[in-house]
Amino acid sequence: MQSREGGLTTSKLLTMIRGADTFEEATAYHRSAKEPVFSDALYDLMQQKGLSARDMILRSGIERSYFYHILSGGKTPGRNMVLRIGFCLPCTLPEMNQLLRLAGLSGLYARIRRDAALIFAIQHRYTMEQANDLLLQAGEEPMYKKDGDTEKQAPEGDGKGSERHA
Repeated sequence: MQSREGGLTTSKLLTMIRGADTFEEATAYHRSAKEPVFSDALYDLMQQKGLSARDMILRSGIERSYFYHILSGGKTPGRNMVLRIGFCLPCTLPEMNQLLRLAGLSGLYARIRRDAALIFAIQHRYTMEQANDLLLQAGEEPMYKKDGDTEKQAPEGDGKGSERHA
């Protein structure tokens, strides 16, 4: 993915760091570039995909005030919330992993069964509801729980998903 600062990709930045002779040379980019944050990345993805905050709230079922706190940078969402947001955009796998990392969480890891199901759902362009149903059918922790007609968020725990991820 490209950054807004001059189109420098992460792989190009890694190449520059690997080729640097001094720490100062390796971190020259960071002196002038803004650190990436979750809320900015989310806002950028929403703009790229032509979605408003209202669209995201309707698609995700996230409480309006909580979503605006996330979008303003006032709150950092937990793993299941990031996944819900990512499926509602919808995100590619690199975009989803970037959102997870910017929220301070680990990216999706194919060796973890729940993550493998989520990767499958992303690759097959499942909606949030379809991905959640896949998790339930697989016997894995859902992103959110359904209670009759009312959807409830799955417990966030420590913000890293199921206890197997901790």
